[in-house]
Amino acid sequence: MTCWAVMRQLLDEGHRVTVVALRYPDDAFAEAWREQAVRAAGAALVVVPAPCETAQVRPRLREELETLRADVSFVYHWDTLAAVCGVHTEPRLAAVGDPWHLPLLRQWQTTRPRVSRGYLAWSGGVLRTALRRRRAMVELLDDCEASACFQAREAAWLRERGARGCEYLPSPLLDPGPPRNAGLAERGEGKLRILLGPANLGGTATKAGLRVFAKEILPRLEAELGGESFEVHVVGEREPPKELARLLPRPTVVLRGRVEPADDEFRAADLQLVPTPFRIGIRLRIVSAFSFGCCVVAHTSERENLPELEDGCNALLASSGADLAAAVIRAARDPQLRRRLGDSGRRTYEQHFHPSVAAARIVVRLASLAAGNRQAAS
Repeated sequence: MTCWAVMRQLLDEGHRVTVVALRYPDDAFAEAWREQAVRAAGAALVVVPAPCETAQVRPRLREELETLRADVSFVYHWDTLAAVCGVHTEPRLAAVGDPWHLPLLRQWQTTRPRVSRGYLAWSGGVLRTALRRRRAMVELLDDCEASACFQAREAAWLRERGARGCEYLPSPLLDPGPPRNAGLAERGEGKLRILLGPANLGGTATKAGLRVFAKEILPRLEAELGGESFEVHVVGEREPPKELARLLPRPTVVLRGRVEPADDEFRAADLQLVPTPFRIGIRLRIVSAFSFGCCVVAHTSERENLPELEDGCNALLASSGADLAAAVIRAARDPQLRRRLGDSGRRTYEQHFHPSVAAARIVVRLASLAAGNRQAAS
């Protein structure tokens, strides 16, 4: 969604854009309609198969980039950065999300230890991999003329480890327009509707949040609000963790699966719940909720990488399952609070994440790199 917003902003400002996409085997997102959407928007598209190691993809990418002769490139995330490392056909702005090592490290940190030879070997491998990837991330970012991270705390972390000038960039998302309603329950039509997602239900952050929800939040909501007064709609691809299978199939929880686009889910929700209990990346679904004017209840860990979050101003934040449940109950019983937080969230989106602000900032940075390169060449 972020890359789409950047592409659209470049096109809207009259620039010529070519999207160079890596396609992996069994990629669920390698669908013909997506390619058609890129071309219909006005961009050219080059698809590079990536069935093997990045070092083997690099010659093909170099060939494509030398043919394109672009003025500047916007390189998103670690796999693409690794594939173009050392290929200096034009100045590059690197932009990344999660630090490369963090999902695996968080998976290890949240796994219940089992004293066994296999667990110890896995632990050693995780730690060695984390150290190697820390060094590699700095090398990949510094191989580019400029770099940025869409997560505030991680941008600072990368700078501390030597990635020169890695700046924080708010993630641009397209404007969905004003919400069609402020939630069904607020208009007196049915149960309170809580949105959990959209997300990859098998992801490290989402699985951790689902555990907190199922074990600490949901029982409290059922006890305080009553099982007939609300529904939690869990939206996202893949199945929830196996240990939650026995907890989630209940009348108050609706497992929706993947919904694309998810616009109507945000418009129909009375509030969005984001219970990830540790810092890992940012939840773009929070920014999406802001864009729809949807009330957000989230764990305080989200504020570290998304400093635009303000407790009591544009969201309700809490640091434990019990306190998250209390925040949901408070919002459930106060429609005016939900309305105020949703309106404030929408203003936050307009001030920080709207393409005319966030994507335009990236376009200015790209234009500066291109101009500097032309001046140096002349």
